[in-house]
Amino acid sequence: MNRKHQKGFINHLRAVQWLTKRGYYVFNNISTLGPCDLICMDNNGSVIFIDVKTESKRKDGSIINRIPSDEQKIKDIRILIVNSHGKLYFSDGKAIV
Repeated sequence: MNRKHQKGFINHLRAVQWLTKRGYYVFNNISTLGPCDLICMDNNGSVIFIDVKTESKRKDGSIINRIPSDEQKIKDIRILIVNSHGKLYFSDGKAIV
């Protein structure tokens, strides 16, 4: 496994842990295909779809902004970003609901 895939795998696990600690049941996309990585359900049955991304920076150190694809926008899939310090945040700046 190359360094990029290793980092992505670790950050995927961080996302699962972060969501689980917030009371969500987390389901993985086992096919590795499709517009989202995770499907999460709370105790009330509310569902959110999440695509996990590792934060990327340009050579000047500025953060590359991640936005959902057109398909992800239509399907209300949120981008959950993991930075190099293990902090997680949604690309839209909104809290988890």
